[in-house]
This record gives sequence, structure tokens and C-alpha cells, in this order.
Amino acid sequence: MKLLLLLAAQVVVDHRCVDERDRLLPKEYLDQARSLRVLFGHQSVGGNLLEGLEDLANADADRYAIERPSDPDADWFAEGRGIAEFGVGQNDNPRSKIEHFVRKIRKEGFGDRVDVAMMKLCFLDFGESEADADAVFESYRDAFSALEKDYPRIRFVWWTAPLADGGNRARHRFNERVREHCVSKEKALFDLADLECHDPRGKRHEADGTPLLYPGYTEDGGHLTEEGRRRVARAFWWLLARVAGWSGK
Repeated sequence: MKLLLLLAAQVVVDHRCVDERDRLLPKEYLDQARSLRVLFGHQSVGGNLLEGLEDLANADADRYAIERPSDPDADWFAEGRGIAEFGVGQNDNPRSKIEHFVRKIRKEGFGDRVDVAMMKLCFLDFGESEADADAVFESYRDAFSALEKDYPRIRFVWWTAPLADGGNRARHRFNERVREHCVSKEKALFDLADLECHDPRGKRHEADGTPLLYPGYTEDGGHLTEEGRRRVARAFWWLLARVAGWSGK
């Protein structure tokens, strides 16, 4: 399977990876992506992304439909393919999310069944302390690095944390450290924060050098509108196609 060829390849998905007109992503790689067994741990903004995937599937099922079990467990992947998602940990407690994700892989059987595994933190998991953000990054890095070592067949995808419409200094600190690590170690990265801070024309929204969630993608300052969730969902398909073997060109 072509997934194996991309285990060591650099994959970075950001605001430049949005196929807005459905012209760039080859259908053959979308079909291959559908055959992947994907584990996704998340909270609310992850739910927005999944809503965006449903939006795309409703608009063009032949191109964007993907299986999602209503009550996923490891045994589902024995025969099924698609995205098994679960609510990971507790908001405002990032370590609970990291630990929960590790348990899913190590103790609940998913480590032997999945091709791709990922989890995202939430904008609610960060306060104002950059030192705390450093500590969260180190926990995230250590957990993912250990999983990558013990489960070399799985493609683990690292994520930046989503932004809010203000107060992003600690989130940005975490995200910068994730980016630096992924580039230096050639990890797969879904740069959610970069997607959120760039408007549809590619302009970066920021205040005092710190990125902000573009107002057009949110109504409450943190969660995504229909426009925002579809944008992120298109980038997510780009990610899956890359992991499935597409070169991105």
C-alpha cells in the first residue's frame, strides 16, 4: 500500500492546501484515502471539522464520502475503513487528552488496527502562560515520539492547536514548537492554526505579531462557522490524500 512509502516523507498541510474548487486533489488518491483506517481524538473544534467533512460529502458524495462508525472500537477496523473518532480527555486539561490518546493506542487495541492516528488539543487547553505551553508541548512531543517508536507502521499526524479571536500567545508558543519539531524531524503536520488565521485570500490575521482566528470563520470567537469548517475539511482531505501517496503536485 502506498501509505508505507510515505511513512518517512515530510507532509505539512496548512493554508496553502485547500482545494476550494475541487480541481487539485486527484480522485484516485481520495479513493485510496478512503481505504485508510484513521483514528482521530478531538473535542469541539474537531467536531466542527467532522461537520465540514459531512458538508463536503453531502455536496459531492462520489468525491468526499467516507465511512464513520457511530460507535467505533478497535474491532471495527478488522473489516471497516474510514475515520473512527472519539472525544479525547477533558477540555482545560491537555494532559488528560494526551494520556487518553496513548491509552487508545496502547491498551484499547487500536495500535494493532489503524494506519493513521492523530489527536488535537483545543483552544480551551491554554491559558496565558508560555511556560505552561512549553510543558504541554513537551508532554505531547514525548508521548507521540514514544508511540512512533513502538508503532512504526502507524502514521502519526501532529497538530497545531486551534486559535481564538484573542489571547493566543500561549497557543502560538505551543504551535511554533510543534512546527519546529515537525520540520526538523520530518513529521506529518496538520497546521490547523495556520488554516484558521489566514483568510480565503491568504492574508494572515494577527495582533502584535500573534495570529488570530479570522473573524469570518467564527461567530463565538473559537468554534468554526460553515465557511471555516469546510475550509478545514478540505485541508483534511488534502492530508489524507498525501498520506495515501499523493505527492501534492
